[in-house]
Amino acid sequence: MIRHPAVYSEYRPDAFAEFILHPQPMKANSIISLELYKLNNTWYFDDKVFEITREPFVLGMSEIISSYLHPEAITCTLLASRQAFPMAKKLRLDREEAGGGWYTVERSGMQGWLCPVTRVYMQYIPENIYFNILPQTPGS
Repeated sequence: MIRHPAVYSEYRPDAFAEFILHPQPMKANSIISLELYKLNNTWYFDDKVFEITREPFVLGMSEIISSYLHPEAITCTLLASRQAFPMAKKLRLDREEAGGGWYTVERSGMQGWLCPVTRVYMQYIPENIYFNILPQTPGS
C-alpha cells in the first residue's frame, strides 16, 4: 500500500472509485494540502492518488485564491480542513448547488463555488471550510 499524506493513510490505484462506493470519514483534525498552479488566471491542481488532472477552481474561487497572493504568483499551497486551525480563513456555505457548494469568505465577503470534487476530500459539502493559501518561495 502507498501512503497519501494529505487525506488517507493508504490507497489503492482504484481509490477514487472505491471512495465513491465506500467513503471513509475524514479525521477530525485532518488538514488537506494541495499544490496549486495558475494558468490563464485560473488556479488548478492535480492529484495522482485520485487520478485528478488539471482540476480548475472556477466561479469565483480562483479570484479568492489570487486575493491572498502576489499578482505574479503562479504556484501556491492550499491547506484546508473542516476544523479550524491556526491562521486559517473561513469559508461559510451559503447553499448547495449542482453537487457542489457556494461559499462566502467570512471576513472579505468574496464568494465562489466549490465543485463536487470537494466531496472527495471532505466527504460531503461542509457548512464551513477552514483554509490557508501559502505562497511558494523560489526554490521550494
